[in-house]
Amino acid sequence: MFTTNLSTLSLIVLTALIYLGFLHRVLDRMRLTKTQALLILLVMLAAGFLPNIPIYAGLSLNIGGALIPVGVAVYLIVTADEVEEKRRALITAGVVAVLVYLTEKLLPMEPTSAAFLVDPLFMPAILAAITAYILGRSRRSAFIGGIFGVILTDLFAWLENLYRYRLHVPIVLGSTGVYGAAVIAGMGAVLLAELMGEIVERLQGGHRA
Repeated sequence: MFTTNLSTLSLIVLTALIYLGFLHRVLDRMRLTKTQALLILLVMLAAGFLPNIPIYAGLSLNIGGALIPVGVAVYLIVTADEVEEKRRALITAGVVAVLVYLTEKLLPMEPTSAAFLVDPLFMPAILAAITAYILGRSRRSAFIGGIFGVILTDLFAWLENLYRYRLHVPIVLGSTGVYGAAVIAGMGAVLLAELMGEIVERLQGGHRA
């Protein structure tokens, strides 16, 4: 219940910020209009309730939680102006995936562990968002790194299941739709980059991408 309520509240706040125009600079730098951003959010929300798409050997895909966010991330890579930014975004995604995967292995979410203080859904999302922001160095790269990083983590888990012949354990990419770790990581990384970027810009008088 806590996860659902917090996720819903986060989505409502994000939608309101976009609708009221407070994130116009973020959208400009991500090559999206306000209308496009709101439409994507609504489509992701609706698609999250559609049946998962089976892929292979226990791996399936949630349209709202994985397919659409990945599509947006691919669009951002294609429209990035510099090759260096594209490379940085992909490297960020790889680092995020490795860190999140290792964290889930080293910090099991059990009542006796300190990590249990954070809801299991948000632990990888928070770590991915922070890592993507630090390494991404731009709103676009942070979003791409957050989205791809969490998706890659799920793929790592699926490959591990294949290796151990645990095909009965399902892996769903974007399993909880728009409330999933991939979406939260991507959006969280962007919002963190915007907040810190504004502070840096005001202190240095410069501009961030």
